[in-house]
Amino acid sequence: MVVGLISAASACWLGDYQPPTGHAGGPAQGRELRCGDDTCGPSEVCCVEQGNAPTSACTAADGCLFLALPCDSPDDCAHLGGVCCGLWDEVAFKYTGVECSDACSSNDRVPICRLDHDDADCPTDRDCKEEHLFGPGFGSCTP
Repeated sequence: MVVGLISAASACWLGDYQPPTGHAGGPAQGRELRCGDDTCGPSEVCCVEQGNAPTSACTAADGCLFLALPCDSPDDCAHLGGVCCGLWDEVAFKYTGVECSDACSSNDRVPICRLDHDDADCPTDRDCKEEHLFGPGFGSCTP
């Protein structure tokens, strides 16, 4: 099982992404990665085709041909600093990646949140607002 997780993560183009392990000491199957109306399994990502009517589906990281979301909230990123960041391309007006990080501290790195968590996923000076490019349920933390 671990070999499958490693190969799926290594095929992902998201840099140093590793499958979430949950909170310190917690099992990977404890995470809840929402993807539209579905919840992805521990070795899956939410694969999103961005646009006016975005579509999403749970899939293996190496099977996603669009934008792979390995996280949707800080809970999924406890193993890598605790922040789920969307990598924003202002010129193309779309996200080019999503990854776990210790901070989303620049204009091109936006914290990702779940709308059903209200503002709990965001820094204290930001609110979770719906992010239409990811589809239903996803948000980004905005000032």
